[in-house]
Amino acid sequence: MKKWLRNSLFVFLGILFIVFGVLFASNTIIKNKVEFFLENRLPDYISQSYSNIDLDLFEGTITVNKPIVNLKNRNDNNIHTTVSLDKIIIEDLSYWDYLFKATITIEDIKLFKANITYFKDVFKPSKDQDKTKGLIKLYKPILIEELSIDNAMLHIYDKASDSLLLYVKNSTTEIDDLVINNETLKKRLPVNFSEYEFKADSVFLKANDFENLATSSIRLKDNKATFNNVQFKTKYSRTKLSRVINKERDHFNLKLDSLNISGLDFGFINRQLFINSKAITIANPNLEIFRDKLVEDDLTIKKLYSESIREIPFDLTVDSVLVKDANIEYTEKVKEENNGGSISFQKFYASIYNVSNTYKSPIKTELDITGKFMNVTPFKAYWSFDVNNINDKFIFKMNMDAIAFNEINEFTEPNLKVRLSGNTNKLFFTINGNKNNATVDMKVNYENLEINVLNKNGNKKNWLLSKVANLFVSKDSKDKKDNFRAAKTKVDRDKTKSVFNFIWLNTSEGLLKSMAGDGEK
Repeated sequence: MKKWLRNSLFVFLGILFIVFGVLFASNTIIKNKVEFFLENRLPDYISQSYSNIDLDLFEGTITVNKPIVNLKNRNDNNIHTTVSLDKIIIEDLSYWDYLFKATITIEDIKLFKANITYFKDVFKPSKDQDKTKGLIKLYKPILIEELSIDNAMLHIYDKASDSLLLYVKNSTTEIDDLVINNETLKKRLPVNFSEYEFKADSVFLKANDFENLATSSIRLKDNKATFNNVQFKTKYSRTKLSRVINKERDHFNLKLDSLNISGLDFGFINRQLFINSKAITIANPNLEIFRDKLVEDDLTIKKLYSESIREIPFDLTVDSVLVKDANIEYTEKVKEENNGGSISFQKFYASIYNVSNTYKSPIKTELDITGKFMNVTPFKAYWSFDVNNINDKFIFKMNMDAIAFNEINEFTEPNLKVRLSGNTNKLFFTINGNKNNATVDMKVNYENLEINVLNKNGNKKNWLLSKVANLFVSKDSKDKKDNFRAAKTKVDRDKTKSVFNFIWLNTSEGLLKSMAGDGEK
């Protein structure tokens, strides 16, 4: 072999040896740094373990196998959160940035089969925790081009016997352009990122001690969220709920095909949570509400919607909500001998605007509603209020087409022991109210009204009481110039009752005054 060729070969082998040496040394340094960080740099309330760490010399890949991370209370050292994974793969770690730019730059981090368990009752926040400091101290900022969490499971428990609070099955999360540094770690959301996507096969949430919320699938991507086959249900049957409660409470059964949120944005500003949305669409909800009036009354003060929105403990801004093709049935039981009476609304559509506690006056929350009452009578309603008005002033307007009174006997007979006949041709009313009282203006066109008061068993007419009742009402409105009977009356609100009870009181009082003729303007 010629001397120059031999020398060139030695130089090449020498360079190759140096390159391999640098790679090996770099990987050894990185591995030692990772191990040192996990062993020494984590705070006392974070513990970890793993089976082993593997490195790929050429691809700059680190694999942590079977890692387990435990989060403990700062004060009593009890574990409240455990995260176990099959593996963590860190791909394309930039040695150059780490060694010469004082930055940890990673192209991709993959977390496989994460199982996250959190015990809400165990967690005890530290009273002396300095919220201006981060969870951990980073000596170099971390830049991650993509983070993915595949096939994850989340369980959140409470100490109660019915302890599952939240369950998320088979979820996948992808987040792009993450930045983590000592400044972001001081925030409630301790990371900055650009795009994200979250998917899960199913989600279960214990909403409270009586109701559960579930959805068959969920997806969040590009500021859009979709929830399919949503159910909000009381976990007890109607009869059992009445046995386990000591004060009256509605029994719910809500199902809807989908809930779509567009223009979704959320985060924290000065540690205050905000949630914004351009539009929410609720498709084909079916809602059944049952109330057992034989249970003792709940005499707590009920809030009007304006106050409830005003007092939401975070900043909420929703430009519009569309409810499409809903069916609503309300059943009320007031007699032991039957299962109660029902009223219903079909083909219910609602366009709701400015659902927010961030808008300023004079912007109002407004509802435009259309539908059919008892599957027969078309109606339109308008409702508006200003969440910033501390007196909770509101306007509710409604007009309803012809309805035969016998359509509502399903509700009046079992509950009120009253059977009606005749029909209305047209009904208009406007309620101007606040948190204390309301004034209702009513106009009604009706004919052939007859009131039949039933006996205690509800199967026979009480002739005497029926005769007396009919003495106080006009049989029809034809004796008036425009064939409408009108009334204006004032109703005091029972603050221990619901918003809809207040609307019903105004409606029934207006009808009574109109038909009796003693409330005419």
